[in-house]
Amino acid sequence: MLRKDTTKFKGIDGWLALDLTPKVGRKTIFKLLEEFGTPEAIWDNLNELKARCSWLRPSAYEALIQGPDRKLLELHKKFLTNSKNWIITIADSAYPPLLTNISDPPLILYGKGDLESLKGPAVAIVGSRAATQYGKEAAKHIAAGLVSKGITVVSGLALGIDSIAHKSAIASGGKTIAVKGCGVDYPYPRQNVSLATSIAQNGAVISEYPLGMRPDAGLFPVRNRIISGLCLAVVVIEGTKRSGSLITAHLALEQGREVGAVPGSIFSNLSAGPHALIQSGAKLVTTAEDIVEEISFACDPLTQNNLEQFNGAESVVADVTINLTSEEKKLLEIITSYPQHINEIAYAAGLEPQAASGLLLQLELKDLIQSLPGQNYIRR
Repeated sequence: MLRKDTTKFKGIDGWLALDLTPKVGRKTIFKLLEEFGTPEAIWDNLNELKARCSWLRPSAYEALIQGPDRKLLELHKKFLTNSKNWIITIADSAYPPLLTNISDPPLILYGKGDLESLKGPAVAIVGSRAATQYGKEAAKHIAAGLVSKGITVVSGLALGIDSIAHKSAIASGGKTIAVKGCGVDYPYPRQNVSLATSIAQNGAVISEYPLGMRPDAGLFPVRNRIISGLCLAVVVIEGTKRSGSLITAHLALEQGREVGAVPGSIFSNLSAGPHALIQSGAKLVTTAEDIVEEISFACDPLTQNNLEQFNGAESVVADVTINLTSEEKKLLEIITSYPQHINEIAYAAGLEPQAASGLLLQLELKDLIQSLPGQNYIRR
């Protein structure tokens, strides 16, 4: 039986209601959004679910008909009464643009702290929980160096390398973001409860998981795609070949991000992960400058003079675009000021990468886009 109150989910309530409905996963929600357009439209047209979504599993259908736990929904709305807490959806302008470019972006981000800290260039530092003194010093050194360049340090709030990276960023007067593998309100790890508070005061603590979500081994590998997705690069400091930090590095490569690794002792098992990455082509990192070299195109803020020159060039760009082919115009509309990998651009345009490559070259020759390391492109 259809619950009458499910038609009352408007605005952020509609998004939260979808996220909090059991047995309805993120991929299912995205497919529903493709069909209905907005969460509000989904809740207002539950009577059409079976007819329009024959692919929907019976358990998911029944869950949607019942709707979310109202008490849980109210808990999340109460969370927003604190001015330092926020919830953003993938449809919000405040949602990190880089994160929208990954293959599986989070539907919602729950956060504590400064929402503005999600803007600007960021680099992730990840590594072993059982870090050596050498690894801790390396994390401290590189995090401080990144902050001095105006770069936000992102990590996972775990013990070891993650904690040192967060602490060093704060001690150096910079911003840092912690991405949790549980609800933002859940005290995990317990040893880092006070650190999480400090991070929220000097950046943000975020999660895609609802409030109260307990940590689980299966959640952290999924969480790692957000750590890499928020960043222009990932630096790995210590870790075995099977460590979670290596998962983050591989996700970063899939997302078209730069990957760096700090070398260690050949006699340490914790060097196996970084050394394997370096052997595979990752940047060998000994200072923050090593990784900044790879992402410097995104770290230099525009001066007022640059802006004036850019504004004055708009009419010139408009004249050039008149002479573009329809396919070139289509690609140019897809490419933004944020780096995108050629595969992402080709997929969005419905082209094979080889065909897109030729068109991208033409746009580059016309000085409309710029190619970057790793087959990434940005709009000029």
